[in-house]
Amino acid sequence: MLETVSTRNRIIVLGLLASSLAGCAIADDRGDSVDQEWITAVIVGSAETPDPVLVWVKQLEREGKVRDVTVMESFPVQIRLMAPQHIIDELNVAKRKLPPDPL
Repeated sequence: MLETVSTRNRIIVLGLLASSLAGCAIADDRGDSVDQEWITAVIVGSAETPDPVLVWVKQLEREGKVRDVTVMESFPVQIRLMAPQHIIDELNVAKRKLPPDPL
């Protein structure tokens, strides 16, 4: 009986280990890969009020797609941030595009 309990515990531990490893693999398969290089960039906003570029950057920050956001006092606004290159490219190409409505 002692051997049966020990075998059962091993199976439970192996099952928990496998499920936690699978969870890590799933988290790493999302769109923003963990191994992507984050670079610092300055994005120039628009002359509109409220600034759609700043609104978009704030949304991306809430989603964890940009970090270390600093809004500099200037006109138009300048935003220093860290993000993967593809996010910076999107912000530079579509500066006047508002993010999708979260509602």
